[in-house]
Amino acid sequence: MSAIARWDTFLAQIEQRHRGVLADGEAEGRAVVATVAAGGDPAPLSHRLAAVCGRLSDLERMIEDTWHAKADDAICGEGHTQSTRTRARERGEALRHALEDARDELGPRLHAELARARYAHAIAAHRLVTCPACGASGPAPIAFRAIELRCGCGATVPFEPGELMRSVAAIGTHALAQEAVVGEWRAMRATERALHRHRPPRPLEPVVEHERAQIAYWWSYLANRAQFEPELGRDLAMEVRSRMEHWYRASAEFEPAWVAAGRPRAI
Repeated sequence: MSAIARWDTFLAQIEQRHRGVLADGEAEGRAVVATVAAGGDPAPLSHRLAAVCGRLSDLERMIEDTWHAKADDAICGEGHTQSTRTRARERGEALRHALEDARDELGPRLHAELARARYAHAIAAHRLVTCPACGASGPAPIAFRAIELRCGCGATVPFEPGELMRSVAAIGTHALAQEAVVGEWRAMRATERALHRHRPPRPLEPVVEHERAQIAYWWSYLANRAQFEPELGRDLAMEVRSRMEHWYRASAEFEPAWVAAGRPRAI
C-alpha cells in the first residue's frame, strides 16, 4: 500500500473513531440531562463533557502528530510531487478542523437540551401571582430573574421566578444562543482558518472577510442572547463594537494591509 493510501486510511479511521466517541459521549450526556432535568446540580454534565472532549482532542492531535512523525516523510520518500504532498496534508488539516468543530458544538448542544428540559419542568409547575394589596391573582409571567409587576390596582408586586427557572438562564443563556447561530459560528471559524493559511504579511481581502464573519456572528449571537439578558438588546451595534474591539487592537492592528488601507472598520 502506498504512503498516500495509508494516510487516507489513517484519516478514515480517525474520523470513524471520533464519530464513535462523540456519539457515545452525546448519549451519556443526554442520560445525565435526564437525571437533572427537574433540578439538581448540573456539574456532572460538565464533568462528562470534559472527559469526552479530552478524548476527542487526543484523536484530533493524532492527525498532525502522525503527519509530522511518519506520513510526510513516507510520502516524500516515495517521490511524490509537492502538489500531491500538499493535497494530502490539506486533507488531514480539513478533517482536523471538521472534527474540532464537531467537538466544540457538543457542549452547547447538550447544555441547550438541559435548559429546554428545565424550562419545560418550570412551565409545568407555573404558579399564580397574587397582589398583596387587592388579592387579585393572575398567571405568573415567564421571567428568568426577579422582576416587579404592576397590578391593576396600582400596587407593585415583586415576582421571583424560582430556582428552576433561574437555572434555565444560567445554563442556557450562552448555549441556546450559540446553538441558534452555529452556521454563523462555522463561517467565522472558516474565515479565521483561511486567514491563517496566508503567511504574513497577509493580503487585505481575507482579513476583511474574517472581520465580516465575526460581525455577522456577534450580531446574531447577541440578538439571541438578549432573550435572556434584555439589556443587550438596547444597543446591539454598541455591543457588537465592544466585542470586536479586542480583535481590532490585538489582531487587525498587526495586519500591514489593513493598516495601510486606513484601518477600515466595518462596524
